This record gives sequence, structure tokens and C-alpha cells, in this order.
Amino acid sequence: MTNLFYLQLITSFLVGGSTIALLSFVAEKANGKIAGILLSLPSTVVVSFIFIAWATSPEAVGKIAPIAVATDGSVMIFSVVYMYVSRIKLPRTQSIILSLSGGLGSWLILSVPLAIYKFDNIILSLLIFGLFVSIAYYFLTIKNNVKEQKVHLAYNTVQKLGRAIFAGSIITLAVFLSKVLHPFWGGVMSGFPAAFTSTFVILHWYYGSDMLFKIGKTVAAGSFVYVPFVVASHWTFPAFGIFGGTISAYLVSLVVFFALMKLKRK
Repeated sequence: MTNLFYLQLITSFLVGGSTIALLSFVAEKANGKIAGILLSLPSTVVVSFIFIAWATSPEAVGKIAPIAVATDGSVMIFSVVYMYVSRIKLPRTQSIILSLSGGLGSWLILSVPLAIYKFDNIILSLLIFGLFVSIAYYFLTIKNNVKEQKVHLAYNTVQKLGRAIFAGSIITLAVFLSKVLHPFWGGVMSGFPAAFTSTFVILHWYYGSDMLFKIGKTVAAGSFVYVPFVVASHWTFPAFGIFGGTISAYLVSLVVFFALMKLKRK
């Protein structure tokens, strides 16, 4: 490994961690009605794509975009499994461990085969995403009987730092795997539910299962903010390079984001 690659890894960790720290700050100021959407904003995947493109090539990002779409569907299943397992009456620590094991186990089972078989079909990935997000919408929105209300998320300094370090580590791992193994592995890790995992654990520990379900009502809707960025990246990164590809894809995502914000305020 060259000095440049070490620089890419260190920079990806710092930028990724800072991005998640900023997202935590913004989520603190939002109410529960839109917090789930904010958590779904493309953050980890944006930084991952930028550094994967830098470490490999913008064309590689175009190839792994389909796998990232499908893994976002897996994140929806992660959310469903985590929240419903959290309802099992157990001591707090055991409940978190069991919920996290179930959620991450489901994500791994659904996501890892995509990298092994180098999944690259954008149409099929959208169908997979549509199926999984429909399941999440049913269980987290339709069947979710916890009353939706204004809930402000508040993270202390240690929690913010922990989230930032965790997310930065995941992004660095995505870049590392893209370079050392294959970009498809980076595509899978770029879809790892880093923001969801850290947020769910914190809320579960301090507020209990009901708080998770309050936030969970908008998780499925929020995934429609994440996916437009990834789908757009399939074409924008190869066409416009790292900078132009990122900006163009994120603009597409922001259009969807503000449309969802407008709908939630009605």
C-alpha cells in the first residue's frame, strides 16, 4: 500500500466522522416527525463513494451503485428486525445486544451475497429495494401503533464522538475493501447502517423501545432520499467525475428530501 492510500484512508475516516457528527447535530434540532428522514439522508454513502472513486475510479462507483441500492433495502429490514426484537422484555443491555445481533445479522445475510456474486443490475436492485422498503413501511408505519409526536433527539458529547468514530471507521473500511478486495465489497460497506446502528443503540439505551418506534414511522419514507443519490451516482460519477458526480447526484437527492419535508408538514 502506498502513502497516498494511507492518506485516503485517514482522510475518509476524518471526513466521514465529521459528516455523521454534523448529521447528529441537525437531528437534535429536528422533531420526531422528520428525524427518521434526516437519519436516511445520504451521508455515509456519499463520503464512501467519494473516497472509493478517489482510491479506485469514478467508473467503479457507477458499477457498485446497484449493490448500494439493494443494501439500502437491507437496511430497512435491519430497522424492522431491530425495533421488533427490542420489544422482547429483557434487561436493557441484553435487549440491545439481542436487537443489534438480529438487525445486523439480517443485514449481513441479505447484503454479503451481493458482493460475492458481484451484483450490478440497477433494475433488479430497485425491485429488491422496493420489496424491502414495502415490508418496512408496513411494519414501521402501518402496524406501528406508537403515537407520533414531536420528539427532540439530544446527544451528549461522548455519544456524538462515538457515532462519529463508528461511522468514520465504517467508511474507512469501505474504502479499504474497495482497494484491497474489490469495489463491490466497498459498495456493500457503503450501505452499512452506521447512522441507524449508533442512533438506535443510543435511543434504546436511554429511552427504550417506544422511542425507536416513534422515530421508525418515517424511516421507510426517508429511504427515498437515500436511493435517488445512489441511483443518480450510477450515471453521474462516470460522466462527471468525483466532484461533478457527487454534486449532481446529491442535488437529485435534495429535491426528493425537500419534497418529503413539504409532505410531512401538511
